[in-house]
Amino acid sequence: MARYPMLTFASAVLLAVVLAGTAHAAGGNGGGDGSDGGGGDGGYDADTSSEAYGEGMDAANAGNWDLAITKFTIAITEDPASADCFNMLAYSYRNKGDYDQAFRYYDRALSLNPDHANAHEYVGEAYLAVGDLPKAEKHLAALDDICWLGCDQYDDLAEAIETYKASN
Repeated sequence: MARYPMLTFASAVLLAVVLAGTAHAAGGNGGGDGSDGGGGDGGYDADTSSEAYGEGMDAANAGNWDLAITKFTIAITEDPASADCFNMLAYSYRNKGDYDQAFRYYDRALSLNPDHANAHEYVGEAYLAVGDLPKAEKHLAALDDICWLGCDQYDDLAEAIETYKASN
């Protein structure tokens, strides 16, 4: 038994916080995608290393949505369990303006990883684009639960919701 149980407990909590922050910075819960479309932190470390995924990211970062969709479609066939691939395919459809497809693929990403912070942020932004504030707020609440130490995705969606409310 430890001589100073509170110190041991505090050390364990601190270690957990540091490890959680390291996992988040490495994309452990969906990290930032580095594109201009969602407030990513540029440190996105996808759960896939496929060539198609990398080419899709390059196309998305360049705003070439058709090529991004093609590449991410290949990536999901190569890695059908990758929430990141489905999230980025949805993100590309959203930026192209095809919200039906975007919602379809965001749903798939979130079914694979219910704590995928980028998917929650991006689908929330998609709901704002189609005028569905309650669903956007639902995803903000999910981010509040996921990002208990705070995260860019929560901040970005909260800001988008406030902007939406101010203009509607």
